[in-house]
Amino acid sequence: MLPVFLMLLKNKFTFLSVLFFLIHTAVFAQTNLDSFIVEEKEPAYVIASFKATRIVNAHSIETVRKGILDFRITHHFGDVGGNYGGVHTLYGFDNASDIRFGFEYGITDRLTAGFGRSKVAENLDFFLKYRLLRQTLDNSMPVSVTVFADLAITPQENAAVYSEFANRMSYVTELLIARKFTKSLTLQLMPLYLHRNYVANPNDHNDLFSLGLGGRMKLTKRFSIIGDVYYSFSDYLTPSNSFYLPIGVGVEIETGGHVFQMFFTNNAAIIENSYIAGTRSSWGKGEFKIGFTISRDFAFNKKNK
Repeated sequence: MLPVFLMLLKNKFTFLSVLFFLIHTAVFAQTNLDSFIVEEKEPAYVIASFKATRIVNAHSIETVRKGILDFRITHHFGDVGGNYGGVHTLYGFDNASDIRFGFEYGITDRLTAGFGRSKVAENLDFFLKYRLLRQTLDNSMPVSVTVFADLAITPQENAAVYSEFANRMSYVTELLIARKFTKSLTLQLMPLYLHRNYVANPNDHNDLFSLGLGGRMKLTKRFSIIGDVYYSFSDYLTPSNSFYLPIGVGVEIETGGHVFQMFFTNNAAIIENSYIAGTRSSWGKGEFKIGFTISRDFAFNKKNK
């Protein structure tokens, strides 16, 4: 081995040729390895399908980022028109159909836990949202999917109705399936299951299935149109029994520290447990309300400050 090495030293041309070959081989091998690593990288995800965790009435697929606390205030005024609206209630501004204060915390980027208190039925609601799938830019995953589940408890005093504690509870489980079709348009499909431990009317059902549709159309960098609607598969919750589809349409404005939503909706209640089976106001009669939501984020993670 030593004689060969000495011979290479004596022949500078041969030595340089061998050295060049070894360097070229190492670089080529590294290039191939880098190519392999690139192919294994995580795909690029579609972002900002929605700008908030709600569309109008419905939850969106979005979850709160890890370490962020989202404080939300939602307010539904009274009917603009109909029997309870008009000039004498200042088109609903004198009344409050429902008010909800809520907190949502990002346990991880995919898992959000929330709590809120509403005026309607004095409901206390607790929920979890988990993002199962995320839409990718290359369409290897064409949709985003989030699972939503909540429990609502009413502390109202009514001995006849709430003789058993279980009667105070209702549950919602929902699958949120969304696709961002363009930079401006996102649509979301929302199959929902509602279970109420107690229903007042014997013709009503404890278990109810609904299907919702929501969407967002971005018009400018900070201004969007939003809307959602739910249809319930029930032979009792019909206009003949004074029940109507909950429909909300509005606008969304993004400012520096929060997202502001202003909308019209015919459902008085704010949470799904109440409005899915309890919307008794009709758009056709002018019984829709003006509402708004303000959300503000607080960072508890240094990376998000």
